[in-house]
Amino acid sequence: MKDNPIIIGIDDAAFELKSSSKKTQLIGVVCQGIRMVNVSTIEIEIDGDDATEKLVELVKQNEKHVQFILTHTITFGGFNLINLPLIYAELNKPIIAVNERKVDLDSVKDTIIHKFPSTYKEKIRNIIDAGDLYNIRIETAGGMSEIFFHSKGIEIPKVESLLKKICLDTKLPECIRLAHLIGRIL
Repeated sequence: MKDNPIIIGIDDAAFELKSSSKKTQLIGVVCQGIRMVNVSTIEIEIDGDDATEKLVELVKQNEKHVQFILTHTITFGGFNLINLPLIYAELNKPIIAVNERKVDLDSVKDTIIHKFPSTYKEKIRNIIDAGDLYNIRIETAGGMSEIFFHSKGIEIPKVESLLKKICLDTKLPECIRLAHLIGRIL
């Protein structure tokens, strides 16, 4: 793996659930190592079912150079869940969904069933298809950090090696941290 791999980090913009707007932005920040080189956005539905399709479109805007796709969890715009195997199959690029803490999947599933009684099966299928939730510990400027993640198309030791290169100040990879910061001001 190169010292400065080219990665796109994806997070969603801030949004109000009770707003009249039913859309928010996915922000993609392309970094070479920890240096930002490009930013792209695309609109998704809040609590919708279009995040997988829109994420693929967003990555394709930068596809020529990107080697890895990193996302901040598998949920965007509330409960608009991405399908990791489908994204990997479509783009043929390793994808890693990073979580800052362990997720209580039973609580998430219960919430989805309650909130989406007619469409919950597809949303829960995306959680199941994400596969195991792994965890590793890495050293960052803030000390030892535990990072949880789902991944497709990449072996766990390579995920660990990649995260050690791109998690600088926090346990969030720099490309995701930048997407998160940009999303707070949109």
